Amino acid sequence: MKTTRIIATMMLISMLAHGTLKAQDSTFRLSDYKNPNYLYHTLDLNFGLNSGLSFINSTTTDAESQKWGSFSLNSGVGAGYSLYKNSPEIQAEKHISLRADINSHSSKLKRDVIQTNYKSSTVSHVENLYIQGLRRVYSKKMQYFEVNGTLSGEHNNQMYRNETMRADTISDKSKEEDKYLNLNLTGAFLVGMGRIEQVQDARLAMFILEDLQTLNRANKVATDEDVLALAREITLLKYRRFFDNRLRKIAEITAIDAFLQKNGIAGTSDAAYFTSLNDNWDFANNPIRNSGKRLFTGLEANYHYQYRSSYNEYIMPENEPNEYKFNQSSGGFNIVAGFNYERPKSLAWQYSSSVKIGIGMQSEVETEKRPENEDETKYYLWTHPTVKLSADYGFGYYPNSRTWLTFKWLLQSGWYKEMDGDTKDNKEDLQDIFYTYTGPQFSAYYYLSERLRLSLSFNGEMRINNTYYTYEVIEGDPEKVTSARWNQNIYASLTYSLF
Repeated sequence: MKTTRIIATMMLISMLAHGTLKAQDSTFRLSDYKNPNYLYHTLDLNFGLNSGLSFINSTTTDAESQKWGSFSLNSGVGAGYSLYKNSPEIQAEKHISLRADINSHSSKLKRDVIQTNYKSSTVSHVENLYIQGLRRVYSKKMQYFEVNGTLSGEHNNQMYRNETMRADTISDKSKEEDKYLNLNLTGAFLVGMGRIEQVQDARLAMFILEDLQTLNRANKVATDEDVLALAREITLLKYRRFFDNRLRKIAEITAIDAFLQKNGIAGTSDAAYFTSLNDNWDFANNPIRNSGKRLFTGLEANYHYQYRSSYNEYIMPENEPNEYKFNQSSGGFNIVAGFNYERPKSLAWQYSSSVKIGIGMQSEVETEKRPENEDETKYYLWTHPTVKLSADYGFGYYPNSRTWLTFKWLLQSGWYKEMDGDTKDNKEDLQDIFYTYTGPQFSAYYYLSERLRLSLSFNGEMRINNTYYTYEVIEGDPEKVTSARWNQNIYASLTYSLF
């Protein structure tokens, strides 16, 4: 409670601090802005290589000498591709990233007096894949069909070699190999109505025009139509492809200046004018603001697969190798319905809320093979039905380009029944679980001056779990367990720039 009062007091102080700001004279509303058509692609490639070499030669007081050396080589390559598309008929995004790394390390130790040599080496390679896609197709009546999904995967393989040689004879030698594979797949097919647009470019347009008035560099007061036209110009500039960031900046500022001059909005083009344009382009271009609402229903599905194995072998002294294997796969679906709402009430205030409810089922199967058992063991888990509810409500306060405050309250709740067994047909009651996770999220960035800035964030969560065991409980053990746990995280920083 004390923490909540502190957060509430800081929020009130921040609001009062901005209460004396000059009111906005324009009648323009951010919700009036609709993004123009654009299609934008990005492709990034990256390569990495690093190597290390160490060598030590030492002698002790008893004349024993030893030499130790190590060598490491690590390399990686990655690629990332993104696509953004917007039109009255389509909203679409696609993101693909690939990453592969190879790492190796070897070391040797030689001790002369006891005539012992130690050798060890490690080689590993890791591959990562991530694909995300979303596509909404709209009708003229703002009804839409949506397909979205994600695929993520990681493969990891590590190999170890160790060898000990005494008096030129190998006494110990072993090798080990670990493999790991993890795959996650999610997808959704939704139908609904409504549309949400990003409108922060319209707010950037207002910042530019407001500063022209403040600096007395404006020939006229811009109309709402001027604001919309400038915002569309800003959006198109952001989604224009450049291969040189320096040339991008020149082209963007030149295009904004040309627009203001062409439409008779800007007056004197001097250092103060261009400095203002540059400052707004760099610092007033965030955070993201949204406007609109969406109502939807449909089907969500998920699949998870995990594989682990390890192989250990002692070559000298000779021994039977040990091998362990583990497979886990799970999948399920939910019929969902929900609502998303984003409302920029004014240039400074933003309200947002969402709610989603789903009902479905999950199933899971685990297969395990241990060295001490000749046969594989299987374990089946069924979760049905599952009922899930998620919701949030929050607001944001953005009085200027360098100060903002956001607050959101989150809620996740649900109930599910679990059954398990060692075959698909053998299912027994296991437990019923009801859970609720809820708490606030708060963040603030306060621009006191060019040299003094304050950042603050607070995240809190209350976790309540109620478990009722439905199998035959051993006498003396509880049939019902209720737990409550509070987690919180506070971060604050005050930055003062001397130069």
